[in-house]
Amino acid sequence: MRRVLTPWNLLGAFLFLLGALVFWQSGSRPGAGALPLPSAEPAAPNQLALSLYRPDPPRGFVKEALTLTLGPGETPEGKALEAWSQALNAPPPQSLYRQGKRLVVDLPATFVQGLDATGEAYRLYSLAYTLLSALPEVEEVHFLVEGRPSPGLAHLDLQKPIRLP
Repeated sequence: MRRVLTPWNLLGAFLFLLGALVFWQSGSRPGAGALPLPSAEPAAPNQLALSLYRPDPPRGFVKEALTLTLGPGETPEGKALEAWSQALNAPPPQSLYRQGKRLVVDLPATFVQGLDATGEAYRLYSLAYTLLSALPEVEEVHFLVEGRPSPGLAHLDLQKPIRLP
C-alpha cells in the first residue's frame, strides 16, 4: 500500500490551502472600478508658432507670424509644410522626415518649374527658413530630388544643407 502523507503531498495540500485562502480573501474586496474619465475641461490644443518667410525679391523675405493648431496625428513639421505650401501657392514636397538634428525634404523634379534662378532660390530658402523657424531643435534642412541626393534642381547646388543665418 502506498503512503498518503508523504512530504510532497503535504506540501501540495499546503499550497492548495494557501491559494484557496488568498482567493477567498481577494473576493471580499470590491472589484476594480472603471478607469477614470478625463476631466470635463477640454484639453488645451497643441499650438505651433510658425514664422512664415514669404519671398520678397529683391529685398529678401517678409516674415509673417502664424499660430497653427495641431490636430490629432499631425506633426509640427507636416503642419508647417502644409501652411507654407498653401500660403505661397507652391507645390508641396513629396515627403519630409527627421534625421537627428537634420530635416530631409524630398522635392519633386517639377518643384521649381517655370521659375528663374532668383525665383528658385527664393522658393527653396523660403521653405528652409520656414521649417527651421518652426522647429528650433532642427539645425539644418537637406533637400533631395525624387528621393535621391542631387547636385541641384535647375540653378542651385543642393549638396550642402541650408541653415538659418
